[in-house]
Amino acid sequence: MTTNAVRPSPNEEAVAAMLSVEPYLIDVLPAGEAVPGMGKDTILVSGPLMRWQDYTGCQRFAVVGAALFEGLASSEAEADALLRSGAIRLGSCHDYGSVGSLTGVCTASMPVLVVQDRVSGRTATCRMNEGPGTQALTFGSRGPAVSANLAVIRDQVAPSLGRILRDAPMPLLPVMASALSMGDELHGRSKAAALLFRNAILERVVNSPEANPDTAALLAYLDTAEFHFLHVAMAAAKLVADAAEGIAGSSIVTAMAMNEKEFGVRISGVSGQWFRAPLPPVSGFPGRFLAPWTSNDLGYSGGDSLILETLGLGGAAAAAAPSLSPVSVGTPAEMADLTTSLFKIALTEHPTLRIPALGGRGIPYGLDVASIAQHRLVPPVHLGATLRTGGLAGAIVFTPPLQPFSDAYEHLQASFLGVSRETTEAEDGQRLGMPS
Repeated sequence: MTTNAVRPSPNEEAVAAMLSVEPYLIDVLPAGEAVPGMGKDTILVSGPLMRWQDYTGCQRFAVVGAALFEGLASSEAEADALLRSGAIRLGSCHDYGSVGSLTGVCTASMPVLVVQDRVSGRTATCRMNEGPGTQALTFGSRGPAVSANLAVIRDQVAPSLGRILRDAPMPLLPVMASALSMGDELHGRSKAAALLFRNAILERVVNSPEANPDTAALLAYLDTAEFHFLHVAMAAAKLVADAAEGIAGSSIVTAMAMNEKEFGVRISGVSGQWFRAPLPPVSGFPGRFLAPWTSNDLGYSGGDSLILETLGLGGAAAAAAPSLSPVSVGTPAEMADLTTSLFKIALTEHPTLRIPALGGRGIPYGLDVASIAQHRLVPPVHLGATLRTGGLAGAIVFTPPLQPFSDAYEHLQASFLGVSRETTEAEDGQRLGMPS
């Protein structure tokens, strides 16, 4: 007797691929060693790549600062000339299997967190968080103090953490699941995850048979760098999302990111292509700002940290972090309503990343551009707010433009359905994973 097995839809296949990933933090290495294709003359930035001359704000400041730190140029004028000529190569983090917070700037000597899928062996990376303070390349700041801090991270903190992780890699989904149950949404708030991570590192330090000369520097970093786990979570999220890349017909979102002027979306069925739209005025978004700054002082600095919202975390999981209500969409009840509303644009709920405030429901998982376009509902983002001149100014809740999601879906319909005209309309919808 034969049976006809029901094949999963492309969207079901994409989400199953993401759910199969088991991310482990396994090492911390210089980007030149860990990031495929990263050369000594490469500088990575967050978001869809633009021409160098189009960078005029925070990302430009950060790239120039990175070129000076790396020794690729001896002055800002020389850095600009080398970037214009292509002697210094600019690349998008996402194109190198990596992600970067805000400006996203990374050079070959800067340490990256290496996360590996224990099932497939694939890896993804994210540059280490620069620690406490409002002045960092991440925020578009540059100068001697920024460079000195980068050197400490590179020369002391990163090697110490790398040695520990090589001896005892760390599974990340359990940390992330526990943190969600403790009030994190893992983007705007990752305090619980940071404590869990620090405790796990301390356990490894205590059990290590070898003395680590830079342990004190590492523990001081873990104590003071409030968002160190954000970068770990970003690398894990990139690894998970990339598992869904290249599944024909799938309308599942695999990346959301920004440069300093554009918002971009990638989807599973159109591998490697950004669908872009100009960013709306940043002063129009609510948030909380450090004195004396106001929303009128802000400027976009880019950011790949939206990879967390891509997977239903961050602003999409606002219900998990009621303490963020001053920089989110309103009261804890309104945050819960927001997350609940996003289930209509997601294929499913995550089986282990759950939100107690919603009765233990999983985060909205498998965001679908078809449903986003249909409902005209975009996932909100908890985003760091930066100054036009560089530096951290607070946090905002950012609402992405709808257009890139609609464009991605229209492109998928035209390119995928256009080669299958013999199928019925209902069959086409099923192949795209659309609701019946």
